[in-house]
Amino acid sequence: MNAGGRFRFSLETVLKVKNLREDQARLELSRAYSQLVRCRQALADTEAHISETLSHLNDSRNWRASEYQMAFSYLEHLKLAREGWQERVAQEEKVVQEKTRVLEKCHQERRLLENLRGKKYLEFRRELTKFLESQNEAIVLARWSRP
Repeated sequence: MNAGGRFRFSLETVLKVKNLREDQARLELSRAYSQLVRCRQALADTEAHISETLSHLNDSRNWRASEYQMAFSYLEHLKLAREGWQERVAQEEKVVQEKTRVLEKCHQERRLLENLRGKKYLEFRRELTKFLESQNEAIVLARWSRP
């Protein structure tokens, strides 16, 4: 069975599809990374709010009970938000790792197809050279064999 009968699509078509998939994987990785950066920034902002609230609590000594209670409930809210952002950052890091693996796989598949295309091109050039040499030889022999 020859190679032409086994494959349904041409190598160039498959290579174009792989290029598109690699580009798509790059875009998805970029989106995931930007989401990770946003989550890290939100975590940093929450940390800044926590430290600001703590310094504000330590600076003022004339607190009424209701103000003190509100500040502590706000601080607890910020701590819960920090835990949530930490979990979200961990999730986004996993997503970025997965998208990186997908991109590496797409890149590897595309490189393999490009190498295959290069080999097929060299094989075609060799066959063409052999054919042209045999044609030239036939022409030369035909010239010399005529009386």
